[in-house]
Amino acid sequence: MNVRSQFLLLLGAGILATLLHREQQRGTFEIFDRRHREFLKANPGATEWRSLAEKPQVVLARLDDPDLPAAQRTFDAWPPLPDEWQVLFQNIRDYAPAAVAVGLPLRVETPSAGFVAAAAAVPGLTLGLFAESTRASGTPPLVLPPAVAVLRAQGPVSGIPVFDRLTVSGMEVRQAVSEVDLGQKVTMEGDWCRVPLLARTGTQVVPTLALQALLTWNGTPLESIMVQTGTAIRGPKGMVIPIDEEGCFRFYVPLAPPAESVSADDFLFPKTQAETLYTSGTPERAALEKVRGSLLWVGADDRASRLLKLPDGNTASPADLITRALTAIQTGRFMRPLEPAWQIVTLTAAVLLGCWMTRWRRWNLAKGLLIASLSFGMASLLAFQSSHTWIPLAPALIQLAAFLFVGLLIPRPAPPENPKTQPFPLNPPHEPAHRYR
Repeated sequence: MNVRSQFLLLLGAGILATLLHREQQRGTFEIFDRRHREFLKANPGATEWRSLAEKPQVVLARLDDPDLPAAQRTFDAWPPLPDEWQVLFQNIRDYAPAAVAVGLPLRVETPSAGFVAAAAAVPGLTLGLFAESTRASGTPPLVLPPAVAVLRAQGPVSGIPVFDRLTVSGMEVRQAVSEVDLGQKVTMEGDWCRVPLLARTGTQVVPTLALQALLTWNGTPLESIMVQTGTAIRGPKGMVIPIDEEGCFRFYVPLAPPAESVSADDFLFPKTQAETLYTSGTPERAALEKVRGSLLWVGADDRASRLLKLPDGNTASPADLITRALTAIQTGRFMRPLEPAWQIVTLTAAVLLGCWMTRWRRWNLAKGLLIASLSFGMASLLAFQSSHTWIPLAPALIQLAAFLFVGLLIPRPAPPENPKTQPFPLNPPHEPAHRYR
């Protein structure tokens, strides 16, 4: 192949790579990508990323009563009254969840004995607290109540959001920070979502409600947790939760489906009444049955709370995104797609490799491109097992297949004949006459 042909081949390969990269970002290869991701999820490999559950065990109890007309609302007031919370707790207990987290801070100044008893009977109940900062310099750290846990931490904690005021409930149940009024709530950054798992007062690092509820559901002792700031939250049995410098878990929303959900209104009635209302086989009945052994998150999911814009143009509430994050952490198989800029690097590697291999003999070309395809697949598997990074393979594999097709069409020059293998002439040439003179 002369220089001109090589240049045209490289130019055509570059144009094809550009088109493939564009189609990858548009989701054209979603069918192949979905099966590729399912294969990776079935082969997590490293024990460092061992899952806490094979299947998601998070259920969102949606508090969406404000969306209904006044005559159809189940709750008498919003936020719900203490008596309504008491009924809610009494009925949730009958569904036997492993842990319950209440995302709305309960503004109950003097809880009644019945309210306290109902809350204490709920398995693994954790109440959310509202934390805020006065932003006053020199403010001393808070003296945390016994119900709020403190975690061990390694490394600088200055990046973790700080609070110096905490609205504490007087009930003797687990309590954790559900909101920090510092702009460090659940946020969307393009296709990515950040969910805070840590907060602090002074140098004391405490779990947010999301982390506390997850540890309660998993039965993980808090004294066994080690926070490595900016890296991960580590626990026993290989539990690893990656976090950034601000103590947030970051996940890719398009690859994190919503958690199972039920209406919180269903818990205002006894379980037997709900089972009578929803017959076996209905979606509502199936969702309620999944509450057993799960982490039940009670949070606002009305239109007023759906302020976070998703990549597909829809909106979501913080409760929706928190339960997605908890589901991803539970299964331990959340995925982070390779950044588009690095996807271009993998395509460039496929282009250069294919251009080089087209000069090989046809049989060697087929073997070489097959080995290259397997190498890309192995690199994708290792990237997922080591850092949960998903490398899209469709563009690179299509590029290599195109090189195989072109390489088979390119004519090869005939191999030169070896003089040693040439047959002897039948009639040797006449010797010169002067030799016999």
